[in-house]
Amino acid sequence: MAGRGFVNLPSRMNDMPRSRTSLKADPLFGLDSRWSWITAGLCGWVLFTSSISNRVSGVIYYGIIETFQVTREEASWPVTLSSSCFSLAGPLMGYMCRRFSCHTVAMSCALITGLGVMVCYFAPNLLFINIFYGVVHGVTMSGIFVSANVVVAQYFNKRRTTACTIVFTACGLNALCMPVLTEYFRSHYGVRGTFLLLGALIANSFPPTISIRSPPWAMPMKAKGDVERKPQMVPLNPHEVPNEPIKGLLSGSIAEDKIHRQKASSANWTGSMDSFSIPVADGRETTPALPSLQETLKNFITVPFLFDSSSFAVIIFGLTTFMLLSVDLAKDRGIVPSEAVYLLNAFCVGDVIFRAASGTVIDSGHLSLEAVMSLGYFLQAVMFEALVWCSSLVTLLLCSALLGVSNGFRIGLQAPVLVNDFGVEVLPLMMGGMTFVIGVVTLMRPKLIGHYRDVHGKYDGLLHIVACANVLFTFIWTLKLVCQRRRRAKLANIVAEQNSSK
Repeated sequence: MAGRGFVNLPSRMNDMPRSRTSLKADPLFGLDSRWSWITAGLCGWVLFTSSISNRVSGVIYYGIIETFQVTREEASWPVTLSSSCFSLAGPLMGYMCRRFSCHTVAMSCALITGLGVMVCYFAPNLLFINIFYGVVHGVTMSGIFVSANVVVAQYFNKRRTTACTIVFTACGLNALCMPVLTEYFRSHYGVRGTFLLLGALIANSFPPTISIRSPPWAMPMKAKGDVERKPQMVPLNPHEVPNEPIKGLLSGSIAEDKIHRQKASSANWTGSMDSFSIPVADGRETTPALPSLQETLKNFITVPFLFDSSSFAVIIFGLTTFMLLSVDLAKDRGIVPSEAVYLLNAFCVGDVIFRAASGTVIDSGHLSLEAVMSLGYFLQAVMFEALVWCSSLVTLLLCSALLGVSNGFRIGLQAPVLVNDFGVEVLPLMMGGMTFVIGVVTLMRPKLIGHYRDVHGKYDGLLHIVACANVLFTFIWTLKLVCQRRRRAKLANIVAEQNSSK
């Protein structure tokens, strides 16, 4: 075209991708940055509101017995289904996070989870509650839990354990106020009104999910052909172009260098950075793609996965069992429900304090992760055995607080344990697989409750079983701690010998 020349330029020079290393090192939006802690706070908000039902399961359980006049085994099914579906849906939610995004899963589940509880206001029978409170609410809670944990783990490296435990600490704060408030709802509005009001509170988990999304360096790489941008023809004013022919500008080594740089940049992350409000620039670093789904699934049949998932299955089983039985257990000891709900408050105090402390202790190097896990199992074993013999409110409150300590020690370590064994790249599916195992174990509880409470008249046998399981894992984690210290000592000796030989 006369009077004008055309050159091939990228459509948006300022949007060319940065390397993943530079994105991770960004002081405002990279790993362990200010935005990382903001994201952790939003995840804590989501888990605080979405997990309210878990903290008040004992009040719901007692309310169902009172309203529907069913056995304790039958009354335990809605609460057990909720926690089991929460866990059993983990692999599906992990795959959904991988297939779509943590942001999409978190928003969708947060939108539905509160509604699943609210509709129980219209429940004509227990089956209705089993479906909506047990299945719908449980599955959507799983999506929120998996996506929030994965996002927090992706945003941190040096402070990952601290961040995970802080998020779980914020999540556990709901046990300070919600049991008393829920008991007030139950005594004034019945269990149906309680479902309606709790569902409205749980629905507040939706707003923060709008801003929760995986960091740019955690986005899966696209194929080169999908991410290369088509060049755009940009007209240039002939007065602004040197006298040399335009064809000469694009020939030889100059043109080849442009093509090389464009191909090199196509291997980088190319997601939009608009939502992060940070500039993007060109980079040539390439990052390997995520492990294939088949490679990731092979981890599910390894010994480390079976050990990790079984370990946390015992922790969650003990937690949910105490939450479910606390009010009815105290009532069996002659304590009225309005006072029994304070057992959950005592539990929360110990739980919250040590949730925050355990991550800091591990990251600072004062105790290893294995040592913290072993101490937590030992304390929980002692306290569950002590619950068998406690008969007064004071002793039950003390046991509840110490049970909270044992739970707080370990509950926030799920993501760090899996990252240590399998890496952060496969965390969504591994977290989902772990929660599935937890759900399978939890499904055994209604039969145990029916056997020990409905048949034998007390919960002592169930408490003995939980205590014995904790004793077993105390021994296993202690053995793992000893083996790890021996390996480290042997490695230190080898390094010392090599240095001395030099």
